Amino acid sequence: MARLRVGVIGCGTVAQIMWLPNLRELDDHFAVTAISDLSPRLLQSVGDYFGIPGRFPDYRDLVAQDLDMVIVLTAGSHAPPAIAAMEAGKHVIVEKPMCFTLREADAMIATAERTGRRMMVSYMKRYDPGYRYGRDTVRGMDDLRYIQINILHPDPDLYYAHHRIKRFRDIPPDTLATLQAEDDRLTVEAIGDVSPLLRHLYRDVVLGSMCHDTNALRGILGTPQQALFTTIWPDATIHPTVTTVLAYDNGPRVVLTWSYLSALRDYFEELAFIGEAGRVRIQFPSPWLKHFPTPVEVQGMEDGTEWRKRVNVSYAEAFKEEALHFHHCVTTGEQPLTDGRDGRADIALLQQIVAAAHPPGLGGEAAR
Repeated sequence: MARLRVGVIGCGTVAQIMWLPNLRELDDHFAVTAISDLSPRLLQSVGDYFGIPGRFPDYRDLVAQDLDMVIVLTAGSHAPPAIAAMEAGKHVIVEKPMCFTLREADAMIATAERTGRRMMVSYMKRYDPGYRYGRDTVRGMDDLRYIQINILHPDPDLYYAHHRIKRFRDIPPDTLATLQAEDDRLTVEAIGDVSPLLRHLYRDVVLGSMCHDTNALRGILGTPQQALFTTIWPDATIHPTVTTVLAYDNGPRVVLTWSYLSALRDYFEELAFIGEAGRVRIQFPSPWLKHFPTPVEVQGMEDGTEWRKRVNVSYAEAFKEEALHFHHCVTTGEQPLTDGRDGRADIALLQQIVAAAHPPGLGGEAAR
């Protein structure tokens, strides 16, 4: 079995809770030999804890190392480090979202195709055994009428405070200001010169969280043809509720609601597929809980009576399952399930969702 040499760019929360511990447990498949982060103290802390010898403040120095693959876990757009890694001959996993704009997505896809490298977007839910069971069950329904997706999102600290997480405030302020300015520039390119609140919504809510559910939906039924309507309320908070209605041509409607309800430790995320005579509910646990199963509830009718069953398919960790899938793709040449084109389709749909909320004054890619 090939043991892939891995470099990790970005040593923040998801790296410390999920990626680095999981890769260490999958040591027959992966060896993390290099990390990169803008925080010098974090680089030292994470490197010491996980015993990683290569430590680079600049990701461009990391991608020049003798590595098989690079995982990009930074905040902001993942396009520059991902493209640099592929240009240097490395296969790449990027955390969701892959980038902010369709232009960046096209450049990432083109680089992967030109260099012959594999690029995967980290939509771990698509590799979850429970999700796959639910997907196959939904595809067997012949009377699908309606899909309801609900995400009730508590403060993340309620779910990851018990983990070992190190953070340091040692990145120079001018560096942070430059990164924020670039995020703002790319957001304007994507959705137009909108209010700071809507910029935050696009980056942190729509791209940062709702993308998981649009991708999970697309993985089962394909891409909706239209975003009919989006409403956002209240409009004076950075923790809004978003409801959007999506439509499939000659098919079902989807009502998706994402709401930040900060104070109650009860993460809720459900994709419910409702037909004339059957229902399937896929219920994701908090992404910060390791090895929690994704229950699937199936409901139907038999001999005039209603029945339901609740299925726990596996305790396999979705983050590990996607890492193993990528290992398979790198070693066999197979294309990843959630590749660049899949990630691009999500960005296009999410921009439509934002455009449906503010059609009169929206510029950028979302208006085109």
